[in-house]
Amino acid sequence: MNELSISQQYPAEKYNLIGNTDVMVEIPDIKAPVVQAIRLETDPAKGDVYIHQRAKKEWTDDQNRRHPATPNFYAITKNGLKKLADGAGITMISSQHVITTTCQKCVAVNQHSGKVVQCGNCKNRDVAYHVTICVPQLTGKDITVEDTHEIIVDNVTPGMTNKQKAEFLKHLPQICEAKALNGAIRTALHIKGTYTLEELKKPFVVAYLVPNLNNKDVKSAAIENMFQSSGNLFGTTPSVQQIESKVPENAAVEAADGENFDQYVDGTYTQYEEAGGETAAGAGEE
Repeated sequence: MNELSISQQYPAEKYNLIGNTDVMVEIPDIKAPVVQAIRLETDPAKGDVYIHQRAKKEWTDDQNRRHPATPNFYAITKNGLKKLADGAGITMISSQHVITTTCQKCVAVNQHSGKVVQCGNCKNRDVAYHVTICVPQLTGKDITVEDTHEIIVDNVTPGMTNKQKAEFLKHLPQICEAKALNGAIRTALHIKGTYTLEELKKPFVVAYLVPNLNNKDVKSAAIENMFQSSGNLFGTTPSVQQIESKVPENAAVEAADGENFDQYVDGTYTQYEEAGGETAAGAGEE
């Protein structure tokens, strides 16, 4: 067996350690470590990060209390999280549309009143998605991480222009699913809410174990199981698929291919100029 300590080989002063990397493990001969160092583009124009909170100068309030200057704080976008998830070997197990809070309340009220619920007759457009991902670990075992995200339209759309609201509603299922997926990735990789520019300049490091194909027995088993389900050597893994949208086609019929709705996932739509309008101030939260 070989001993591996990611935190010793990749010190926090030079790297951003993500996932369950702050452990020391003994690696059996049938396993091999995969260590990925992922760099994110620090220029917000490149799409990996955005300015979540702008820099502030030092100031003094009415009580003569001094407040120190603060730098820009950045958050990682949907695209940046996708890069980290790919580097960490994360795959999606399932993505399901679930009943929203508004619909649950409606069902409960109708059950107590004895009435039959007539779905589709109200103007409710709220959406909720539940996403499950598979995350390989440095311990050699895969874990599953789940996240549910709900978008209550009336709570989100105030402040949007008519154009923004129309685009938002057009892509609502995809936006909700993407937010649920982002939440699962953040939880799995222990992603912070914000980073300074200095922190983002450091590579993100993640590590996990895979079958060691340099081992003769493992290689023979891999070849034998190449076109059939894995045997006990590799463990039982769920049926997984690459991270991609699972929104039903009928729910996405209005969303034409190539349209970019990432700014609504990341909450940066308020930073973009609208046609014939001014740039709104501030940025929304993830």
